Amino acid sequence: MTIRAVLHVPGEESILCDIEDIPKPTDNFVQIFNPRRKDGKVIATLADGVTSVIYPWARISYLELIEDRAQREQVVGFFRESDTRRRP
Repeated sequence: MTIRAVLHVPGEESILCDIEDIPKPTDNFVQIFNPRRKDGKVIATLADGVTSVIYPWARISYLELIEDRAQREQVVGFFRESDTRRRP
């Protein structure tokens, strides 16, 4: 299952993309799929037809993960959140 993410590279516009899995601390790079601008338009610095790009961690400022509603239902919440429904 792919995860939607926003990749932030210093000095460049943010990139909306898909990743296959959350990167591990031991990874040297992040491979993204379907790179596009946040408004859905094509990124001018990439060649036509590019569907995958590999960015080294040294170039990435941070990576935002956008959760899907289906993924949210699978995540267990905090104890206090699940406990509030039981209170009178």
